[in-house]
Amino acid sequence: MRGMKPGPPPRLKLGDSIDGIIVKPAGGRKFTIKAKNVPDGWKVELLSKNPEQIRLGSAGVFWIAKISPLQSSVLVYDGMVGRLPISDAMRPRYLKCLRALISVEDMSGDEIGDLRSMLMSIEDRNKADWLTVWRVLGEPSTGDLKRFIADVNALRDARKDAPAKVASIRADIIATHSGMIETAIQRLDTE
Repeated sequence: MRGMKPGPPPRLKLGDSIDGIIVKPAGGRKFTIKAKNVPDGWKVELLSKNPEQIRLGSAGVFWIAKISPLQSSVLVYDGMVGRLPISDAMRPRYLKCLRALISVEDMSGDEIGDLRSMLMSIEDRNKADWLTVWRVLGEPSTGDLKRFIADVNALRDARKDAPAKVASIRADIIATHSGMIETAIQRLDTE
């Protein structure tokens, strides 16, 4: 309709699909993508798992792996790596470390390590299931995730260097991150 202003730019979310056309190489395994469903002026880059299969000018469906509002850019991936289901081997380990965190018993170093690995997989975007893990935790913001990682690092360090502080650090983690913890336990236990 004439005279109407366009609506707000589409809301981007990790894991969402984006249709695009591969425009040009951007170095290494990266390619510039032209996509309609991103805000005007934003840059879309593909980090391909299979760059040898990329054909300039070809259309494809990609998925959002990172959103950088300050840089007005979106990083997309091709394929399923990153959003695969949590494996049958890792699901019980993730569940065990989360339950151990909220229990009255001491957490083992392995349980703290599994909790840290779970969180770091999202931060580093380097595991086959990182997006799925992010969703299991209730899709935390980058800031909330970074705080949770820092708190788990403090717990790990206290376990080694200041055991008297472990109980209070755990209590703070549970109080601060209870929503993520409870959501993840429920989702891991029922899926």
